[in-house]
Amino acid sequence: MGEFRENKFIKKLKAFGAFLITKEFLKHFLIAVSASIAFIFFIFHSLSTITHHGEGLSVPDFTGKSIKEANITANESDLVIEVIDSVYNAPGKKGTIIAQTPPPDFKVKKGRTIHVVIKTFNPERILMPDFTGVSLIQAKADIETYGLKIGKLKYVPDIATNNVLAQMFMGKEIAPGQLIEKNSRIDLILGMGKSNEVTIVPDLLGTNRSEAIQKATDNSLNIGAMIYDETVITTNDSISAIVWKQSPVKNYQTTMGSTVDLWLTLDPGKINTNNDSEGQ
Repeated sequence: MGEFRENKFIKKLKAFGAFLITKEFLKHFLIAVSASIAFIFFIFHSLSTITHHGEGLSVPDFTGKSIKEANITANESDLVIEVIDSVYNAPGKKGTIIAQTPPPDFKVKKGRTIHVVIKTFNPERILMPDFTGVSLIQAKADIETYGLKIGKLKYVPDIATNNVLAQMFMGKEIAPGQLIEKNSRIDLILGMGKSNEVTIVPDLLGTNRSEAIQKATDNSLNIGAMIYDETVITTNDSISAIVWKQSPVKNYQTTMGSTVDLWLTLDPGKINTNNDSEGQ
């Protein structure tokens, strides 16, 4: 009985094998394969068309244009302009775009939003905060938080050392709540504490102008004269220049509120030369 079943299975297997090599099977198999390839090609072609694969627009250069001009150009290219920020103290013409993302010539799809930054006609203003009654360290942090800058420090006799007694703007006391331009410098009147209160002059060599002001302020000192050598020509040069000489020198004891004069250069070799001469 088992042998009969086995012979029957073998016969069916042979019959199926014979069917696989018939013209009818090969014809239907080729039709099925061709249909599958055509279907796959159709799917990929449709996706490419829908997503615009391989297609892209070159982003125009919007810098120097007004928002109205930029929108006209953007509409012609099926793009959208969105202002994300505005600044006042920056290079460029007022009322024009000074920066953009993505940059010019970057490839994007139609409908893409281009984020731009414009230079405003008028400076941004804020309500003057109250920095009095706190320490110099706290006032310095608060002043920077509000987008203002710390100016000169003036010390007067008072029992509270380095406590802010008054805030000044352009030589006059300014009350909280008055409108003031951002980035304005605020001078502080501080308590001197004991009459013989002194501070130590920090090492400012190798710092740039901004860093030197920060370190001097942290040590209750002001920056006096800033003397640039022949390597400093442009405004950007003055920002990048570093201190190669200072007076008084580091570790010198002086009264709070005193000034430190700086000599600045773009030549870092001057620092080593100056240190060698001081060591002799």
